[in-house]
Amino acid sequence: MTISADSFYPNIKLQRVAFGSCHSRGQASKVPSGTKSEEGPKIWHVIAHTVQPQVFLWTGDAIYPPMKNNGDYPLDIMHDEFQQMIYNDTLGYDNSVWDDHDAGGNDRGHELKGKEQRRDAYLEFLNVPKDSARWERDGLYSSIEFGQDGNKVSVFFLDTRWHRERHCIPSVGSNPYVPYGSVIACATRWVTAGLDLPSILPGWTGCTKQNKVLGEDQWRWLETQLMDSEASVNIVVSSIQLLTTNPVVESWGHFPAERERLLKLLNNVPGLIILSGDVHHAEISSTTQRDKRAVDEAGHEMKNKMAANKGSLVEVTSSGLTHSCGEPFYGPLCKPILDAFPAHRLKGGNTKDGYAPSYYTGRNFGSIDINWESRSYRVHVHDDAGEAVLTAAFAMDAVAGMSDEDIGGVEKCIDGHLWSVFGKVAPFYIA
Repeated sequence: MTISADSFYPNIKLQRVAFGSCHSRGQASKVPSGTKSEEGPKIWHVIAHTVQPQVFLWTGDAIYPPMKNNGDYPLDIMHDEFQQMIYNDTLGYDNSVWDDHDAGGNDRGHELKGKEQRRDAYLEFLNVPKDSARWERDGLYSSIEFGQDGNKVSVFFLDTRWHRERHCIPSVGSNPYVPYGSVIACATRWVTAGLDLPSILPGWTGCTKQNKVLGEDQWRWLETQLMDSEASVNIVVSSIQLLTTNPVVESWGHFPAERERLLKLLNNVPGLIILSGDVHHAEISSTTQRDKRAVDEAGHEMKNKMAANKGSLVEVTSSGLTHSCGEPFYGPLCKPILDAFPAHRLKGGNTKDGYAPSYYTGRNFGSIDINWESRSYRVHVHDDAGEAVLTAAFAMDAVAGMSDEDIGGVEKCIDGHLWSVFGKVAPFYIA
């Protein structure tokens, strides 16, 4: 059965795309220390001037309701924030999928109440036609297609919230009675992964590696969409990260069976790039540690560089349009945590130094430059002044093409790494 894209733009030959996530009106006017913009970062003006995009792709968290509203956000508050986004001429949006904050509650998944009403509010925000099938779906997953003949680009937005089951230790990030709930949630995710609790706790606890992210309807939709795609560039948008090994953040890694299923599904899709948001920093991740350096140690672009997606799945995360993990109060902890979990990160993506880590902790947005003549494209992450800080090159005809053994060997988030730490400090530990 063929399932058509939800939106078609056959007359747009896509060459310039911008993307990003995590936009807070309250943070937008604040100037972070060390910013390049003395009057405050007007991020949309920077994006328009730097990229001149034909389309902008939200990768989650288009709004953050006011902090004074503890717990899950009331629907009227959500409506108000969406209206502020629509009528503020310094802001912009085009195509998108939600994450937890614009769904209505920090770290929330299938347990969030009133999902249908929240979905409808989001679709109204996007001005989706009333006759669209999206109004009837259990979730905000959707697809969009640009171009025709040999110049097609397809974008697939995944809803990682509607059906997502609870974490092994349920997050208290939205609990109004728990101070610093989001910090505690980070710690409990780390404990879960570091001790490999799903392998220890009995199944009746609900803490298993089989917990779900996408519902079966969405899985069938995605499988059919990818199988039928005739696009040269296939963009899969997941609000949460797929490839990260960092256990502190929400990611597919906390749902191992679902993650492996998605890796296998994407394995032979040509011209693929995965985009994500959520984490308040930017980075480039890959399923292999093979060096695909785009610049040398002096920052000069290298010739004959290998396409990042040849033999690998590659993910570019851009998060923090208006705030980032380098700002209070996480600031001092951000880089140490990222440095502690480097196994998933692409080597050589830093534009300043090909040997530096491929991450960036300031405010940022992403872009994709498509070159139809060379059948290639390049993905960048830009700082809040528009300068490219991370980059990777892609080929339209390249696929990951990993074996089942390779996919099983992709670096994991839940790996029991804390047991080795305990072994070094616990006198009763027996190797």
